[in-house]
Amino acid sequence: MKKIICISIMVFCIGLLSGCSSKTDVDTSTVFIEKKGKIISVDVEHLDKDYYDIEELKEYITEHVEDYTEKNGDTVEESSFDVKDGIAKLTMEYDSYEDYTKFNGVELYSGTVVGAQADGYDFDMEFYRVEDSKKQEKAEKSAVLADDDNKIVIIKANVDVKIPGTILYVSAPDTEIMSEDVVSIVGEGANEEAQLTYIIYK
Repeated sequence: MKKIICISIMVFCIGLLSGCSSKTDVDTSTVFIEKKGKIISVDVEHLDKDYYDIEELKEYITEHVEDYTEKNGDTVEESSFDVKDGIAKLTMEYDSYEDYTKFNGVELYSGTVVGAQADGYDFDMEFYRVEDSKKQEKAEKSAVLADDDNKIVIIKANVDVKIPGTILYVSAPDTEIMSEDVVSIVGEGANEEAQLTYIIYK
């Protein structure tokens, strides 16, 4: 059961949301950043039916949501949970990135580059310019910080991230550009061992 709890909180909440529209019908755990600040997560997990008690897992997720909303208000919602052919999909909605972080224990920031700097995020790292949905050459820090209007997502998890715009720069060598608005973070280890990944977009 300890393994189930770990999956529910650390993995399931990091990326599962598939009930709202076809755009969230994904095969890989994904975090969706919405324009108005809402976060949608879809987590996709392969389960061993001989090991997991599905009803017990459903009950645990529901109880965890109820416990959070009782303390923090109705800012987190379980949209759907489904298990089919040994694949579990959990859909969650969060009113803000703060709720996502509090609920999952996984660091997430969504805002502007200027705001991230004001909140203490360090940009002294390796960045790559992104063009035509591909990583290009390494980018200077001055270029990354040049436009105050650019937005940013910072996350500490090995998941796909879909942003509401066009990716301009991305940090870390363990990232793959899937499209103009999707980054796949492919670092090794569990999510709690992941490094912070910066995604800058317009």
